[in-house]
Amino acid sequence: MKKMGHNKTVILITVGLLLFAAAFFLTFRGEAIEYRATISNEVKIAKTWKLPGVLKEVSGIAFLEPNKIACVQDERGIIFIYDLVSSSIVKQIEFAGPGDYEGITLDGTTAYVLKSDGTIYKVEDFLRKPMTQVFETPFGSRNDVEGLYFDPGQEQLLLVPKGKGLESENDKGIHVVNVETMEMNKKPLINMTFKEEIFHDLSTKDKEASFYPSEVIRHPGTGKVLVLEATRPHLLILDPEGDPEALHRLDPDLFPKPEGLTFDPSGNLYISNEGNPATIHRITLTSN
Repeated sequence: MKKMGHNKTVILITVGLLLFAAAFFLTFRGEAIEYRATISNEVKIAKTWKLPGVLKEVSGIAFLEPNKIACVQDERGIIFIYDLVSSSIVKQIEFAGPGDYEGITLDGTTAYVLKSDGTIYKVEDFLRKPMTQVFETPFGSRNDVEGLYFDPGQEQLLLVPKGKGLESENDKGIHVVNVETMEMNKKPLINMTFKEEIFHDLSTKDKEASFYPSEVIRHPGTGKVLVLEATRPHLLILDPEGDPEALHRLDPDLFPKPEGLTFDPSGNLYISNEGNPATIHRITLTSN
């Protein structure tokens, strides 16, 4: 009798575990279907390049004519020149020692590289005889700064943190760095509060909506500002005044960790993704 009772207990426990597993699977499957239904159909991949292993942690890209892209990655103080025609690295330029490098932008023969603590490396004549100068900003490691862009219309750098803002836990400011003095204005050019309706789906019961920028860039034709997020892949579009216009949820299977944005001279958009292999996608964006 004791053995029969024991067997009955085992059966009940087994059935309970199976029911729990089934319920978990159905809930997860339902959430996955619901999530995929919200992925933007306005962001489409036109072409993909698979990057070599040394760029598996590619963290920033900048278009370099003709058909070349300057890249940085998380660990090495090297600018990698990637050729889109041959699908290979054709040049490596050392500008500093090892570090957590998160962004790159170009102004003619000068490259600017961003470190996650907000330090900016100005590399003049970077393709021939690179000369590096280092500039600090009010940001620090707690801010985890990843977005950097040279704004040619204003002759300034745009800088945005992924982590804490300078004066807020949730708000993120897009700040201006004067390229002549290399000083940053603590008052942001654009302050993103994420309280607008389009950010509603980013909030939870326990936490207000937030956004973790991994890159920033301005559209060369429209003047709109594009902000990328890698943590939960999104592409945010701001109008030229900085008001949110559209928020595109990206497919995490295609954009597993998007951290780089750049435009080519024809206005084509490129997004780079960390991964194994890392990738660069040329994008068509129907709402820009």
